[in-house]
Amino acid sequence: MNWGTKLVIALGLFISFIVVLSAKMIFSDKDDLVESDYYEKGLSYDLDYNRAKNVVIYHAEPTITLGINKSIEIQFKKQATGTIKFLHASNKKLDRLYQVNSDAAGNAELSLKDLSNGYWHAILEWKSDTTSYLFKKKLHIQ
Repeated sequence: MNWGTKLVIALGLFISFIVVLSAKMIFSDKDDLVESDYYEKGLSYDLDYNRAKNVVIYHAEPTITLGINKSIEIQFKKQATGTIKFLHASNKKLDRLYQVNSDAAGNAELSLKDLSNGYWHAILEWKSDTTSYLFKKKLHIQ
């Protein structure tokens, strides 16, 4: 077998590889790079940006501490009410949403027993007085 035959075989394998990947991409039912509510999130981007900016302007960054027995302690500057969303990077089915209500001193504690171990993206949205805030943090739960 000479080099010309080997070159034709290699080229044929490469072309078939590209055709298979193209067919797989075209006939795929889902696109993992696009969220289901992509346009709604785009329309509310300014609102989210302003709420995240409020954290910096009013020096309202909460203190998040992982406690023992899979609990989380959140300390706000003032009394607050809102939600905290835990997003798992590799499995959307593991995402959880919790209600957060702090006491008069601004302290709140949640039990995270139903969360699996690993890295999580925590998105904390709360309202204190008449101002809305948004804070994001990456956490490692053990």
